[in-house]
Amino acid sequence: MSNIRYANMAHWKAIPYRKIKNFREFYYEDNTNSAYYSSWDHILKYQSALGFDGIEIAPWDLADILPLFGSPENFTQFAKDRGVSVIGMFHGAHASHAQDHFEEAVRSGREAVDTIVKFGGTYMNTCPTQNYYGTGPLSREEVQQCAKVMNEIGRYATDNGVKIGLHNEFFCAINLPNHRELIELTDPKLVHYCIDAAQIAIMGEDLLKFYSDYHERISTFHLKDTASAKQPDSVRYAQDPEITDDGTRWFWEPGQGELDLKGLYRLLKQHDFKGWMSIEYDGSPDLLASMALTRYYLDNELRPIYD
Repeated sequence: MSNIRYANMAHWKAIPYRKIKNFREFYYEDNTNSAYYSSWDHILKYQSALGFDGIEIAPWDLADILPLFGSPENFTQFAKDRGVSVIGMFHGAHASHAQDHFEEAVRSGREAVDTIVKFGGTYMNTCPTQNYYGTGPLSREEVQQCAKVMNEIGRYATDNGVKIGLHNEFFCAINLPNHRELIELTDPKLVHYCIDAAQIAIMGEDLLKFYSDYHERISTFHLKDTASAKQPDSVRYAQDPEITDDGTRWFWEPGQGELDLKGLYRLLKQHDFKGWMSIEYDGSPDLLASMALTRYYLDNELRPIYD
């Protein structure tokens, strides 16, 4: 088995059915492709067929998944029957920098860990606090408070077999001036790091240097490309910069942007990285096409460098 296994971060959103029993009739209701994207049965089969044997769910999926399947365990078995494992879930540690929010932030993080365990996952990739806009810049005491929360959640996660990985958004209040400061303030035995290649590049980190500096802390990846690295403060600190109405895309499929992903794979080999790598397609207008395009690039350009 390869040292790297591949998963998809779920961005399908609002899948209304477990399985469509009357697929042909469903199609003839509107003669469109909606039938192909309306059931988890199909979505998971697409993943499996394209060689992605893991899925990372998002907290916003729970409101749809749990009523459909009844329990995390039922969804996990449904996915497993189609060759896909749930590897973890994203979590946002809202207001963890605020001292008076400590108990709530830790409780929310522990509840997320409990949910992941029920799904059988072992990773919780965590945005350390909320957006910069309306919050930043953080004082040193607030960054320390954020680290304190991460350590507490990390301790609980570790005790329950889950790795918490810091996952920094380019518009987070933990931003370029305090990104590494937060990492250094957290306990490396309890708090790891999930590299979102595009997010940290847009924030202003050099992807290859960051991985080289912190390769021992890396628990997993969100692999996606960007053509918008090193955005200025005026963009990163703006209100909701990730949300655009004009078609602008921050994120692209691996190989469709400008990041040196081949250089990253040479470093992965050098440091003998082993583990899961999730691909993210946020911003894509066609998730299945993005998945297939990514699979081709992985198999023909990236995997030969390491495998």
